[in-house]
Amino acid sequence: MKKNKTKIWVGCGIFCIAAVLLSVWYAATFNDSRLVVPMDFGSYAFTPKDLPMILSITLACGYAIALFVLLFVRAGKSRRKVAQTNITRKINPKLGFLGLLGFFGLTGFWTYSTIGAVFPFAFFLFFGFFGFFYEGRMSGTFMDERFRENAARAQLNSYKITFVITLAVLIVLCQGKLFSSLEYTLIAAVIALSLTLALGLFLPEYLLYRYDHDDQMDEGEE
Repeated sequence: MKKNKTKIWVGCGIFCIAAVLLSVWYAATFNDSRLVVPMDFGSYAFTPKDLPMILSITLACGYAIALFVLLFVRAGKSRRKVAQTNITRKINPKLGFLGLLGFFGLTGFWTYSTIGAVFPFAFFLFFGFFGFFYEGRMSGTFMDERFRENAARAQLNSYKITFVITLAVLIVLCQGKLFSSLEYTLIAAVIALSLTLALGLFLPEYLLYRYDHDDQMDEGEE
């Protein structure tokens, strides 16, 4: 049952993304890019051609809110269960395939060149979901003292790496206009921020898996 629910949620997410991209294409092709490019909403007048964009955005926002609530509720239940059992939560490693949604960020190059929209670059954040693969590999693990030390070390190292990357990006972007264009600077900032956040989600799970795996290898050799 849980697998079916996961498939339904993933399918709905893909459908919402496809609906938004299709409505953006429709607006750019047949509706003078209304509701896509910046416009004066003070003088906005509804037309039937605006419906695809309005419906797709409403659907995507509703899905995002529902997904956030679902993840928040499940995270709370999972933390309580982990605290009671002292065992890591059970996650299917196949959830790591959600990271493939990050490739939708590449559509930002198309939307920017055609209608000037940069929001699809934020989809690079989904690359962080590849961390579910390693968290799933660690599902049902008893959290002994060694495991907790490895988890703390993995978290600390991931913080250090993401901090260094963020600092480097800020130093580069604060030098002035990238390629003499503020638009390119904005695009670079969005991409860098999304990828850095994705790395911050992915690294703790990957490093924890590597540390725990290396410890097991060392014990096996002994």
